[in-house]
This record gives sequence, structure tokens and C-alpha cells, in this order.
Amino acid sequence: MREAQRRLAMTAWRKLFTLAVNETRVEDKYFMLLKRADEMERADLITSEEWRKLVQQAGTSLASTAECMGGAG
Repeated sequence: MREAQRRLAMTAWRKLFTLAVNETRVEDKYFMLLKRADEMERADLITSEEWRKLVQQAGTSLASTAECMGGAG
């Protein structure tokens, strides 16, 4: 049961991660990814190391999107 919950949570996180958004929603997507990672860690579905990797992926995605849109560079 626990493994099934973990797989569903990770699949939902990845779907959100790969979801294309317009420039006004990039930050919303980032914060949603962080929130979901936090929820998975609190529910003991992922380890703290896995949480850090998800947060890092979300941050990298946000930074690259900002660079593509002419920011931070």
C-alpha cells in the first residue's frame, strides 16, 4: 500500500514538473512543486534526500525558465 502511494505521489509530481506553463504561472508551478515535495516527505513517502533532489529539480527548472524569458542572466 505504502509503495503504491509513493508511486502515485511521484507520478503526480513528475506530471506537474513536465507541465508547460506560461510566464505568469512559472512561479506558481515552482511553489506547487515545493508544496507537493513537502507533503510527500511529511507523509514519509520520500526520504529527505529524495526531497532535496525534487526541490533542486524544481529550482533548476525555475532558473532556466527565468533565463529563457530574459531574466537572471
